[in-house]
Amino acid sequence: MFELFSKQERIRIQDDAVFINDKRGSFAKGCEVHHVFELNHNPEIKVFENDRLIRKFKIDALKSNPVLNGQFFHSSIRIQSNSAVVIDGVISDNDVVHAKWTDDNYEAIRLQPFYLSDKNEYNNKLVGKGLFQRGLHFSGTITPRGVRCVCLCDSCNETFTIQHIHAGFSEMHYFYSANSKETLMLPYSAMPKVLAQNNINIEELESIESKLPNSYDGKFKYFNSFKCPHCLANYIDFEKHREIRQGEYYANTYINETAKLLNVS
Repeated sequence: MFELFSKQERIRIQDDAVFINDKRGSFAKGCEVHHVFELNHNPEIKVFENDRLIRKFKIDALKSNPVLNGQFFHSSIRIQSNSAVVIDGVISDNDVVHAKWTDDNYEAIRLQPFYLSDKNEYNNKLVGKGLFQRGLHFSGTITPRGVRCVCLCDSCNETFTIQHIHAGFSEMHYFYSANSKETLMLPYSAMPKVLAQNNINIEELESIESKLPNSYDGKFKYFNSFKCPHCLANYIDFEKHREIRQGEYYANTYINETAKLLNVS
């Protein structure tokens, strides 16, 4: 059924499925394919390694563009020499052209990168880690606001979509509620003892957090993890990996949710 590859082809695409050939000694060989997917009512991208389904990403719609059926996903599919698979692209109502990142209607999707079976131990090492380590953001490169990330839960394997705010450029701290259903943004100027995002004094956290309002699902805390909305497993596990917290300077919300801004004196 899955004899889709010629000797020269490592990536083949059929409908909403990406088939990766690793049967003929092709590990450690990088390649890139550009493809325009036509989206349906419930769009998703499936990835097969040989004949085995290894990833399935649901493409969630924005409130501002709620019907993706009949639109197009202009994608880049890359297999790197270290067996990492990277898929991203831009949504457009045109199958030939799409918006640029500087355009107001720029709507891009970045699927969570992953490793093929020969490097699966690297997938295991990323459990609970941050978005930079997972390859969803890159140090030294600003991710445009029009890019949304499709994350894959380490526990239940369901996908969920998130949007982001660059907290450092916004001169704000962020705090997640207990189940990360809410994201609170706190301007540096709101409290005199709040330091810059990359230079927070951990000893002052208790004082800062005591002044924060309650969320409907518990307390806002600096080290609250960002959770999978399906099973509530820790996705960015700040409680376990406290050392990554300061470097995760993008505040996240689930798709179509809005962060709350707190102004206090």
